[in-house]
Parts: sequence; C-alpha cells; structure tokens
Amino acid sequence: MRIGLWGAASSGKTTMMAVIQLAAMQHAARQPRGRSVQWTVSNGDTTTEVAYEELKATLLQTHTFPKSTQATTKLRLDFQGRVRPSGPRSPRPINFSLDFLDVPGRFFRDTGAGGGDARNGTHGDGIGIGFGDRLPAAGRGGRGDGDDGDGDDLRFDDDPGPDTPAGPSPGARLAAQAELIDYLVSCDGIVLLVDPIREREDRDNLAYFDAMINRVFRRVHAAGGTQGGALPHHLSVCITKFDDPRVLGVALDAAQLAELAARPGPPRLDDKVASRYLEQLCASSPSAAYLRGTIDGLFQKDRVRYYATSSIGFHVGQDGRFSPADYANVVMTGGQARVRGMVRPMNVLEPIVSLVTRITQTASGSAP
Repeated sequence: MRIGLWGAASSGKTTMMAVIQLAAMQHAARQPRGRSVQWTVSNGDTTTEVAYEELKATLLQTHTFPKSTQATTKLRLDFQGRVRPSGPRSPRPINFSLDFLDVPGRFFRDTGAGGGDARNGTHGDGIGIGFGDRLPAAGRGGRGDGDDGDGDDLRFDDDPGPDTPAGPSPGARLAAQAELIDYLVSCDGIVLLVDPIREREDRDNLAYFDAMINRVFRRVHAAGGTQGGALPHHLSVCITKFDDPRVLGVALDAAQLAELAARPGPPRLDDKVASRYLEQLCASSPSAAYLRGTIDGLFQKDRVRYYATSSIGFHVGQDGRFSPADYANVVMTGGQARVRGMVRPMNVLEPIVSLVTRITQTASGSAP
C-alpha cells in the first residue's frame, strides 16, 4: 500500500513525519465500530531508521524543529495494530507497511509559488516561512531571552535556517517533480497538508497543490484510471498548525475554547472543526477557495476527509489541562523557535489509519 505525503514548503511535512511514531505511542486505543486498537510504528529499513533518529533527536531532545527536506527522501514505516477484543479472545493483529516519498516543496517553486527569499524574512521561495507579525499573548507562553518579539521573524516547522542554498538546479527540480508525479500516480491514498499560516501570509497552498495534482490527474486519466471523471485516490486533508492561536483562535470562539478547557487531558479536535475552519479560510482567501474547489473537482467526495492537525500539540499546564489563555507550544529563545513543552501530536496518526481503512474497505467492496 502506498501513501503519498504532500504540501507546500514549510507546511510541516518533515515535522509530521518525525512524530508519527510518537503519535502511535500516545494514541488512545480506540477505533470506530467499537473496536479497540493499539498501534505501534517501527522503521521499515536502515535508511528510515537513520532519518528518524535524527528527526526525533532534533524535535524531542533539543526541542527545535527539523530542517526542511533538502533532497528527495524515501521512507518505509511498518504499522502494527493490535485489536483488543471485548471478550477472552486473543488480540487480532492488523499489519501493513507504508512507503513515503518526501520531496522538497521548494522543487515546485517555479510552478506557481511567488518569489521571495526566506533568508531575508520573506518566504515565497518555498524553503522556509517567516511570520512577520507578533504572536498573540496566548501564543507566547514564555520567553527564555526576555525579548518582546516585536522585531522577531518567527520561523519554525521545517525551517532550513539562513545557510540553506538558494535552490535546486533546473535539472534537479525537474527530476524531483517527475519522481513525485510518478509516485503519486501509483499511490492508493494521499495525505495533503494545508498550512493556514502560509495561506494567510503568501496564499500559495494552491500553487503548490495545483502544480502537482493536475499532472497526476492527466496521467491517471490518460491511462483510463479515473472513476466518474475523478481520481481514484483516497485523500486525507490535514489543516496544520492548529496549536497556533492565529488558527485555533479563529476556528473556535470563546465558548468553544472554554468547553475545550473543561475536558480533562490534552484537547482533541474532530473533523467538523477542520471543515468549518477551512470554510472560514475560503471566505477570506480566494486561493484557499480555489484549493477547496480543486479538491472537490478532482477527488470523489466520499473519499475525502479533513483533519485539524498539530504535529507538536497544545501546551497544557501542570494540571494537564488546556488553558484558552496559554496554549501555544512554540516560543522564541535566543532568536530560535523552540517547542515549549511536551510534544503531543494531534490528528497525525488518524489521517493515515483512516486512509488505510478506507482503501482496504474499497478494495474489499465494503462501504467506507
């Protein structure tokens, strides 16, 4: 089974990959239809093992964000699910392996993304993203350097830093694009990351997605693989960075935030929140509206799901509760963005498991 992972540069692909194993460890053993499933995710080969150890060390030990993908990376993960029966029967295993191809988003820079240079604080080059405006008070949490943040260009989530080369050669870009298109054509499902902060700043999620998915559609259609004029792929759309107050503070009103705070443990957001927030984003951004239209036009409606995702999760207090006044999990320390507290991925494992479930059900002829 093949699952493709795609999103604009700095949308969080590398960080999401880094926390999949942690998400499985923290995932509550629950599943629709009354099943209880505990997941374990392991490295499928040596290349994946080396890459994952580096990614996890960066995020979990130094509390900094992984650098953005600089070269095409092939990773293989083995998923083991243990279905816990309600009776005395032995747990039933659910095992599958997933192959991921992570291609740098910057390789699609010339297909529609705007100009700019992440090294000077703009971010159209598709390498990193800088936030020019100050985080709301709820997002600051605490500052290790005492800086008030007025002049900070806040970078995080796959930030390559100032020494990253200007960009790939035309030949390398074309080769990477071709490899990604070939890969996605052969995939059973796609995880698409939509960065709402990038949409607010650059409004170019559409440019990255459109550059890729229309080529995929043409290839599949030419081979006679479309179904009812749409792609056969299943799609999980992850609206990322929900830990940022500029996202959650728009997605939920004060009453809904208070309701979230009243629940014990780290907060969870369902797919209704993601769908509603995307509608809000579409109302303010023509680019987001076109992106939603592209998804509706090229994919079968019953094969698309939306998720409110955060790879690092929300900051919670010592009592383990969410506070509407202090939940951002990123702070600036010495001019560098760092994860403030524990990493608690939210809706990272779920989009993948959902894809596998839906793909399996489609293949067996049962309703998704």
